[in-house]
Amino acid sequence: MTKLLECDVAVMGSGVAGMGAAYKLANAGGLKIAVFEKYPAQGGAVSNCPMSFCSTPDTPEAQKSAYEVFARFSNYSANMGLISKMLKYSSEIPKIICEECKIEAPMIVRRNPAEYGTQRGYTVGHANGLDVGDIYFLKGRGQGHAFALALLRLRLMLEKKGVEFFFQTPIKKIIRETDGKVTGAIAYDKEGNEIQIKCKALIVASGGMTGNLDLMKKLGVVKTKYDYVYTDGYQVNITFPDSCQDGDGHLAVWDIGGKKTKIALSADPQVPNPGVRIGPNTPWLAANQVKIVTEQPYLRVNELGKRFINEEMSNQHTAMSTAIIRNNTNMCCFLILDEDTVTSLADHVEDDYVYFIFKGVTIHNLRQQIDEAIAKGNKHMCHFDTIHEVCAYMGIDEANLKHTISRYNHAKEIGYDADFHTNPDYIKPVREESGHIYCFRIFAGGYDTMGGIAIDENANILDEDNLPIQGLYGAGDMAVGSLYGDPSNAGGNVHGSMPSGLLAGDSAAAYVKGGCK
Repeated sequence: MTKLLECDVAVMGSGVAGMGAAYKLANAGGLKIAVFEKYPAQGGAVSNCPMSFCSTPDTPEAQKSAYEVFARFSNYSANMGLISKMLKYSSEIPKIICEECKIEAPMIVRRNPAEYGTQRGYTVGHANGLDVGDIYFLKGRGQGHAFALALLRLRLMLEKKGVEFFFQTPIKKIIRETDGKVTGAIAYDKEGNEIQIKCKALIVASGGMTGNLDLMKKLGVVKTKYDYVYTDGYQVNITFPDSCQDGDGHLAVWDIGGKKTKIALSADPQVPNPGVRIGPNTPWLAANQVKIVTEQPYLRVNELGKRFINEEMSNQHTAMSTAIIRNNTNMCCFLILDEDTVTSLADHVEDDYVYFIFKGVTIHNLRQQIDEAIAKGNKHMCHFDTIHEVCAYMGIDEANLKHTISRYNHAKEIGYDADFHTNPDYIKPVREESGHIYCFRIFAGGYDTMGGIAIDENANILDEDNLPIQGLYGAGDMAVGSLYGDPSNAGGNVHGSMPSGLLAGDSAAAYVKGGCK
């Protein structure tokens, strides 16, 4: 059975980007808007949103400083006009989230524009040095809750304005006429009925493709002797495994001639299960202490037994993951610590804890959890009496690793790391005489993919000749490669996704009403 649905603008996806687009379209007035969502409820990858967001104030000083940070960060490879507009739109986030959606921000950190790009940390989900505005810390029950609640309230407001939402109704095909204009799409409802959508403009905000391992492998997003997301049959956590982000938007856009751009994984370093639990209710709640240990600045090496990064970056998920992906043959690395370090963790020495998702978490039975995971068949963890045994089990070059450990331990002794300039306070010597040597194989598990679709400064999706496809707009994780230049170095979907959605909504509204966007 085929159904027909007519609207002025159709939106593909109801995550942060799609809801931002719908918000602008509704406020434009006089437009019939339909939002199509593959998932049973709106939200998309909102579980990946931190309990905070960054907003660049709409002042010349703040906007200029933030623009320069983005330009340097991307090495001027990003769409510079897009950066300017996105920063402008980011100033609207507090009004939408805090005022209109009534989400409390009990603490707001005001940033001096002169210090933009100098902060290191994962406070707002951005890559290192991309905190370019005021930080709003939101009130909520846990990671992602505040934004999920905000999007629910936003949907209820938009429905009152006449916006229609169609859940479990994925768009699979975009209709482009011979004159190059997009005039509709094909969707399917939960019963499998085809829906022919006739529209004047379409906004694609369908997120990434971490739910489609076959597609990621085909596109070269993952290249490893391991199955990466699923290793030896054991899952490396995907932050939102049930969000239905299967690359449908990418495939539909490419099918009608949209430009294909670099795709990279925005990742979270972690040890795969079994026995390593990321949950129980949300992936952000570290139920297993192994996860916490992987976020500490301990010795990390590649399969050659060589260091590859300043280990202080352990609290930078995106930066650490990028380093793992680019400097290690199989998109994994090895974290190594000795018995003395494990003991200090169990004794809860404050200085040993560099990064926690939740401050209240303590490490009290790490050894037990490691042994339980190994007993369940986890091949990515081990502990032995000697470095030789660890190397033989994990496939690490023994000679190189011993040399690395020698230099690493020496750096601690002299108080200076000449190789990677890690703070000596964070260097934990690795010594066989302490007892067991522990080793974890760490993969860059997926938040989401980023990039794949090129957009211009008005969020128009571009064709292979870099010309805008009339009536077609892109927003969110699939399009942020145009914002960051190199999406594998980017992270955080609020500062990119919501402003890109707001921009796409305004541009589509202007196009439908006869404007030039």
